[in-house]
Amino acid sequence: MKKNIYDNFYHHNRNYGCRHHEVIYKGYRTLVLENEKLRISILVEKGTDIIELLYKPKDIDFMWRSPADYGGFDKNPFSKEHETGAFLDVYEGGWQELLPSITAPTNYKGMGLGFHGEILLLPWDYQIVTDDPYEVKVKLFVRMRRAPLYVVKYITIKSGSPVLDFEEEIVNEGDEEFKFMWGHHPAIGKPFLDENCVIDLPNGATGQIYQVDFSGNSPFAPDTEFEWPHIKDMDGRTVDLSRVMSPDRKTAFNMYIKDIKEGWYGITNLDRQVGFGMKWDIEIFRYMLIWSVYRGFYNYPFYGRTYNIALELYSAIPDSLDEAIKLDRALTLAPGEKLGTRFKAIVYESKKRIKGFDQDNGPITD
Repeated sequence: MKKNIYDNFYHHNRNYGCRHHEVIYKGYRTLVLENEKLRISILVEKGTDIIELLYKPKDIDFMWRSPADYGGFDKNPFSKEHETGAFLDVYEGGWQELLPSITAPTNYKGMGLGFHGEILLLPWDYQIVTDDPYEVKVKLFVRMRRAPLYVVKYITIKSGSPVLDFEEEIVNEGDEEFKFMWGHHPAIGKPFLDENCVIDLPNGATGQIYQVDFSGNSPFAPDTEFEWPHIKDMDGRTVDLSRVMSPDRKTAFNMYIKDIKEGWYGITNLDRQVGFGMKWDIEIFRYMLIWSVYRGFYNYPFYGRTYNIALELYSAIPDSLDEAIKLDRALTLAPGEKLGTRFKAIVYESKKRIKGFDQDNGPITD
């Protein structure tokens, strides 16, 4: 790829190449990272949620936006706290980090955590590490309140590249062993998402329908295991789950993905010829969860209004910390111990389904 030449005399005040700025969005400090290909908006004061991942050449934001407003500094509280915790009241969509639990509420070591854990509702701090037209690198960090964990996350963008590089480290600052789960929850929506989208995973992956039919109208029996991507529905018909359904299906379901041999996935819109993918370390994120909502998530909080899919990285399944501990699948840190990993979010153009990503993070199609 040809490198752009930037020869301005003062790069500290620029609106070209790699750049960053801070805005206040609906009451939250929000960090915007940008280069020639991407614009990324990060809610620094709400878990570092990525609420925008815009691919400029096609004017497509991959991040799904829910009907809920942000409401983090709402002076008018709800009349009663939801039984699962606060998350769903302020779930704006986008991409969340999940730590130290993933989904089910837990009282491990007396923490008393609700749905989706703790870190995604905490305010973080940040520092700009590298700041020039060719690269911007930001350090985000937070000390958790109930878990004894200190988390540092670096995000890097480079000139001309449609790739976000992540480097992350967790430190146990407690004086006792601590077990936890770790996940990333990017939810994809319109205008990218439609029935022309296909999901590609490494060969040999196994699917397992979520143990509980949360939607009430899933076409699949709970706890069904299948060789990805083909499964039989409850009427005996074979369904290819790698093909995204239209919103007219009015269904919703979750599935775990296990037996992952390589850490990558891609979701490609074959009509728009563009896709979103990830590459990661399978030593940490050994599993995935695919949350499929085809206008079939009824009752609180979506009431049948939503069309989205999330392809989530999980350190363990099922998505209960208590169960992961019982099954000896939880991550564990001794006092003072650290755990780190690296992963990438990749936007790519392709007319075909993909078979992974090459060393330059381009899609492999043949």
